[in-house]
Amino acid sequence: MKKYLLGVCILIASHQAFAQVDSIASAAQMVKTKKGTDTLWRNTIAFGINFSNVGLNNWAGGGQNAMSFVGVVVGTVAYHKDRVHWNNFLDLAYGFQRLGNKSAPFRKSDDRIYFQTKFAYEQTKKLRYAALADFRSQFAQGFNYYDNVKKDSSVKISDFLAPAYIKASIGLEYLPFKSTSIIFSPVAAKYTIVNDQALSDSGAYGVKRGQTLRKEYGVSFMLKYKADIFKNVTFATQLYLFDNYNNFNVDVFWDCFLYLKVNKFLTTTFTTSLIYDDDINITRDNGSVGPAVQFKNVLAVGLVYKLNGYGIK
Repeated sequence: MKKYLLGVCILIASHQAFAQVDSIASAAQMVKTKKGTDTLWRNTIAFGINFSNVGLNNWAGGGQNAMSFVGVVVGTVAYHKDRVHWNNFLDLAYGFQRLGNKSAPFRKSDDRIYFQTKFAYEQTKKLRYAALADFRSQFAQGFNYYDNVKKDSSVKISDFLAPAYIKASIGLEYLPFKSTSIIFSPVAAKYTIVNDQALSDSGAYGVKRGQTLRKEYGVSFMLKYKADIFKNVTFATQLYLFDNYNNFNVDVFWDCFLYLKVNKFLTTTFTTSLIYDDDINITRDNGSVGPAVQFKNVLAVGLVYKLNGYGIK
C-alpha cells in the first residue's frame, strides 16, 4: 500500500504543476521597485475574504440556513544576489460556518498555518545546494462532530501546536525547467509536536503516550511545479515525501492549488491537501482504526487584494 501510494503520488505530481512562492519579512526600509531597477529583496502579499450566506423562509424545497466565512493571507519575499537565493512563503487561513438558525453554533471549516523557508547556493544554473525548513499547524481547536444539531456531540482532535509539524533538510536542488524544482535531501528531520495533554496522553499523531514530541530522521524528496493552464488560470502543486531511516514508512504531504482570476479583485480558488502518515491512527468511516489517507478540499470565491512590485535595496 505504501509503495503503491508513493508511486502514484510521484507519477501524478510529476505531470501536474507547482506553486513556488517565496517569502520572508524584513525590517529594512521598503521602496517601490522602478522598472529596470535591480533589487535584492522582492515581496508580495495578498489578502482574501470569502463569504457566503443562505437564508430560507417558508421554503417548500427544504434546506437549512447557512453562513460561512474564510479569511486568507499569503505573503512572499525573496532575496537574490549573485549565487545566493533565499525564498520564503507564508500561508494563513481561517474559516467558520453555521448551519441552521441563529441559535446554531459556528464551527471551524478551514484552519491553516504554513511557513516555508529555503536557502540555496548556485553550483550551476540548474543545480543548487539547498537547505529547507517548514512549519505546519493550525490556529484553533478542531473537533469531530457526530451530530449536526447537538453542540456537545463532538470529540476534540486538534488544537494550536497539536499537531504541528516541523521539517528540515539539507541536499541538492535540481531545476530541470523554469517552473520546476526538485529537491533531494539525504539528511532530513521531521518533528511532530502534540502540545495538548489529553491528545498527548492518548498517543495522538504518532507520539508516545504522555509525550509531546516525536523525532524522526531520514531522507526527503520535494517536487514543486507551476503552470499557467489558460489565461488567468494557474495550477500549482507541492509534493513532499519523507522516509524514516529505521523503516520504509513514507510520509506524504501533497498540496494542490488552482487559481482563477476573474478580474483585479475577484478570484476563485480550489485547494486540496493530502496527508498520509503511517504513525497516525485514524477512526475510519467504517469504524476501524489505523493509518489512512487524510484529504481536504476547499472551493472559494471571493475578494482578493494583492500588493507586489516592492523591493528593498
